[in-house]
Amino acid sequence: MEGNSGDAPDRRVFLRTIATGAALAMPRSVRAEPPKGAVPNPIRLDALARADGPPDVLSPMRFNMVGVFDADWLTDARYACLLDMMAASPGAFGAVRFFGILNSGERETTFPTTSGHVWPAPDAAMDFSATMEAIAAVTSRGLVPFLALTFFPAAISPSPIDPPADFASWQDLVRTFLDRVVERFGAAEVAHWWFEVWNEPNMPPFWGSNFARYLDLYRATAKAVRSSGHRVRVGGPALAWMSPREGPELMERFLTLLRDEPDLPCDFLSFHRKGSWVAEEAEPRLERLLEAAETTAELALRLVPERCARGLSIVNNEADMKVGFDTPYAPRMDERFPAWLAASAISHAALAARYAGRGLRFLAAADNANQHLAREPFDGRRSLATRSSAAPDDLVKLPVFAFYELLRLLGDRAGILEPPSDAFFPHTDLHYALTVDQHRVGALFTRFSAGGGRSPALRLDWQLRDIPWPRVNLAHFRIDAAHANAFAAAGRRMPAALDPGKEARRLRMVAELGVAAPIRRGLVLKDGRLRLPLALDANTTALVWVTPFDPDPPPAPRWTDAVAERGNVVLRWTPNREPGFYSYELLRMPAANGGRGRAVRVAPMPLRSALWVDTAPSPGVHVYGVRALSASGMRSPLVLSPPVRV
Repeated sequence: MEGNSGDAPDRRVFLRTIATGAALAMPRSVRAEPPKGAVPNPIRLDALARADGPPDVLSPMRFNMVGVFDADWLTDARYACLLDMMAASPGAFGAVRFFGILNSGERETTFPTTSGHVWPAPDAAMDFSATMEAIAAVTSRGLVPFLALTFFPAAISPSPIDPPADFASWQDLVRTFLDRVVERFGAAEVAHWWFEVWNEPNMPPFWGSNFARYLDLYRATAKAVRSSGHRVRVGGPALAWMSPREGPELMERFLTLLRDEPDLPCDFLSFHRKGSWVAEEAEPRLERLLEAAETTAELALRLVPERCARGLSIVNNEADMKVGFDTPYAPRMDERFPAWLAASAISHAALAARYAGRGLRFLAAADNANQHLAREPFDGRRSLATRSSAAPDDLVKLPVFAFYELLRLLGDRAGILEPPSDAFFPHTDLHYALTVDQHRVGALFTRFSAGGGRSPALRLDWQLRDIPWPRVNLAHFRIDAAHANAFAAAGRRMPAALDPGKEARRLRMVAELGVAAPIRRGLVLKDGRLRLPLALDANTTALVWVTPFDPDPPPAPRWTDAVAERGNVVLRWTPNREPGFYSYELLRMPAANGGRGRAVRVAPMPLRSALWVDTAPSPGVHVYGVRALSASGMRSPLVLSPPVRV
């Protein structure tokens, strides 16, 4: 259980925001100070569309990982649907973390309970077939596996969580597994993956011994990785950071091992720090995550500075609002979850900017792709999509899905901001990052309000200077109570009945990432300046996207699938990856005359995903047309699908 911090409340950690050259003070005590008084309204934010500071501190690849408990679920039909949805928006999602790769063969819901079928006895052959299929389900969709090396098969231990007296057989298992994945997927591919030694070795549901024994496990595993001869990114200790005392103590013990045994490979330090651990602390607090990350960074710099200089990553791969992914929690369903993740990304990017000169990187991810836990529509369990009443694999996106689609719109360098010093967190609930590159300016705003968000709208007078393009396009994407929010559109009932016909069609339309106003194209700038007033309600996440006007049309997509399923038509095509891509236009054409004639739009504009479910069209034969639309308004040729009979 988590206790109170022993730190004096006046100790400060200074976070350098990625968007400014100024420092913001954040209390180091566990409980943050409440926002201080009223801030100027509207707040004037002057920004420059020029790079400042290190690149990639807000790279999507640092914040676009999601988590799944058990590898065996990844071949389930509902996961195939979810993974297809993720792959249909390239750049939005990058990696999938999952467990149970060494005791695969039996599906587990939330905790390891079986030994699986990988290695049933010491004299039996090792069978990684279920694990390989799970990995292939991820890699075939362009996603990177983040593999927790868990749990024990029967040949190692009678319990999946109790360590054996000797780790020799475990080392054989690890080496054989690495040999097999390199043989199947290739050494270059595997070198990009992440291999994490165990999961929460200070939590009894996952580890049946003490932390000293975990250190023995890490030592044995790291030596097995090194002796395999394969280029592998390995790390740990995947701590459950439950208190401000235990977390630092255990991380220090792990880092002391690395200091004392410098030949042990370790490329990243991982832990799980959530916004709230226990039921009586109902509201998640973002500063807990930042405190754990900064504490880990300072410990690493003190104990293993040479590893830091080589580019050590600090990974909070379960940076969720609240513990208990199988416990219903309404904020997972609405705009609060994307606001939490956006605030987390911006704050961790601030840490990355501060420590970039010393080699450290910061990543934060959520354990939020446990689709097998979603039993009813909008039931509050941690997932990226809910299900309709039709079937477990008939999915509707939740607002959190839209957060990841915002990530792909960001630039790769920090811009320059000249704000009032008290405008942002922790003085207010406003978080802001400005990103730029040769293709775009992406300004990300969010207001995470833990208490549910009853504060008045915050008004901003946002001005951008030094824009290098004479003509630009301006889009304003939103996630709030009225945009990208199927839960709000369904009446915020948890759970809720979701009719598989007309109701599912309506909710699919409103679930897509929306805009606060129609995109403005071909704006002629005066002196490279742009001005936009913004009003942000509590728990609103917004991205202002500025792109150069480009008269060239985007390439046309190609159809990959058009099939009827349970009265719906599932449509897939190749995704567009151009920086200036804005939307697809998807039309249902008359089947007669080769698809020519009056067409009906069946998906919202913008539609960022190369996948759509046309819900319950009329019986008969249908032909669909799709074309890509650039931010500048240029259209690709319309491409027709094969006929589909419903």
